[in-house]
Amino acid sequence: MILSIGPIYLSFNGISEENIPQNAKQFITHDEHKVQLSYHFHFVECPPILDATWELIFVRKDIRVFQQGSLEARQLLFGESNIPYAFYIERNEKEFDVYCPSTFKEGLQVDTLFFSCLSLERHLAHFNAYILHCSYLNYKGQAILFSGPSGIGKSTHSNLWCQHIPDTHVVNGDRCLIYLKDGHCYATGWPVCGSSGICHIETLPIHAIVMMGQSPSNQIEHPRPIQLYKLLSSQITINWWNRLFVEQAFNWIQSFMGIVGVCKYACNMQPESTSALYNYLKEKQWIN
Repeated sequence: MILSIGPIYLSFNGISEENIPQNAKQFITHDEHKVQLSYHFHFVECPPILDATWELIFVRKDIRVFQQGSLEARQLLFGESNIPYAFYIERNEKEFDVYCPSTFKEGLQVDTLFFSCLSLERHLAHFNAYILHCSYLNYKGQAILFSGPSGIGKSTHSNLWCQHIPDTHVVNGDRCLIYLKDGHCYATGWPVCGSSGICHIETLPIHAIVMMGQSPSNQIEHPRPIQLYKLLSSQITINWWNRLFVEQAFNWIQSFMGIVGVCKYACNMQPESTSALYNYLKEKQWIN
């Protein structure tokens, strides 16, 4: 089985189409000659034991990260119960083993669990691609991304745009993959969409990223670059335990902000908030 997600092609051994989440099935392809990364799934009674050459470098309630030179291994756990559900171990830069309990095969159909097993954000960075927490809109073939923390109103504002701005629809209600290619920035579909239930595959040039906030009145701001930098990086999946990854991500964000318009918008989530932002984006010539 092969999945094509943004700029990368992934092959899988040990699992088939029936084992993966429903949204992931949209990304199935048959281009074997394009495969760049290979995953080998194993269903076992006992998880593997790493030898002493692996160093524990990071611990959180849902993950333990180990390092051996440039290679990485991750023990993934259910955060509340501290019970492991997968062990991801890199053979080299292109081949990876994933060990799961023999009873866990159906658990892979949960999108967040399945994609956690792949450590994709680590590999996507090598392709100048990162996962952004946002609502991804297609407005006349132009990507507009509403980003911000959970509960801030991304979905609410996206729905208002779809209701009041013609030729607009949501591509993904919770995540998208953003990447640089030949000096241009693109958004494409991501196989996890949170509670929105909206997950499509569309690749579009990014015309604007709007960092969302809430306010009784509609206020568009252009914070200083360092503030926008912090806002944007807080919504990108970054492996903070990996210094090289963090440096690469920050350099990438800096390049990205030099190409795409980014602003902060605190609004009242009423219909008039859509026209205020729409007019602003048109005036700035960020959208056509």
